[in-house]
Amino acid sequence: MVNQVPTQNALRSSALRAADRLPLLSVVLHRALGLLLKGDNVSISDLGGVIEEDVVIAGSLLSIANSAFYGRHSRVASVRQAIARLGVHKTRNVLLGLTVSKWFSAVPAKGLWSSARFNAHSIAAATLSDLIVQSVPSGDPEWAFMAGLLHDIGLPLIAVGLPEQFRAIAMHTGNDLQMIERERELLGFTHFDLGAEMLARWNCPPMVQEAARFCERTEFQFDQPLNLGTAVKTASLLADATGISLFDSGEDDGFATELLAVLEIPAPVKFMETFRTEYNGLQACAAA
Repeated sequence: MVNQVPTQNALRSSALRAADRLPLLSVVLHRALGLLLKGDNVSISDLGGVIEEDVVIAGSLLSIANSAFYGRHSRVASVRQAIARLGVHKTRNVLLGLTVSKWFSAVPAKGLWSSARFNAHSIAAATLSDLIVQSVPSGDPEWAFMAGLLHDIGLPLIAVGLPEQFRAIAMHTGNDLQMIERERELLGFTHFDLGAEMLARWNCPPMVQEAARFCERTEFQFDQPLNLGTAVKTASLLADATGISLFDSGEDDGFATELLAVLEIPAPVKFMETFRTEYNGLQACAAA
């Protein structure tokens, strides 16, 4: 019997079916996000009631609210006080970051897959995406953290569903451009495009789906207001430049400085200090 080379559609189907083998997101996250997706009109009482059902998430939220960055001069002792201090927007980010990072950590992939590296890059891209849209006029700023966190979601699907192809991609990849080219060569599609389809199946907002698909571009403009895809793509490149990369690309302070200048970020040193503080806080809680 002659071995047939899998078609692009067959490869794509295999990767998407891998979603059935990934761990389920917690019920608490789904309930909390159901409230948060309603916007800023959600009450602290309703949101706090949901978060209090998960001891780990509640403890992490309190830890971040009492950190040096947010703690000011007094400590908060309840989840609802923590939400009031952080605000609904920041609370949503913490919920997403902590719960999804735990989900990423449980991805059942082997070989060259690194959940720790993937997790770190995702949290960094999410944090930077949110800071970028706060600093530069941008479209759909309320979805920046979610889009940054999930823009690479297609990669674990490939790692689990197409392990041989993932190995071939990972062995010859040093940066985003090389990965995109290698994926198109071996699969006929990119993990960004695959991820956008997965996000659509999860009923994520269309702008989050489009931001993931935008990231497969190798050339783009920085016209303001920034579209969400540009903010996320730039955040991912910034994370790489600071050494928080999916690959062994190392740090490139010169490239990071260049990106911040192109974005016209005011007070870039303070911008990066804020990023480090928020990123380290989320990473510490996610690892606890």
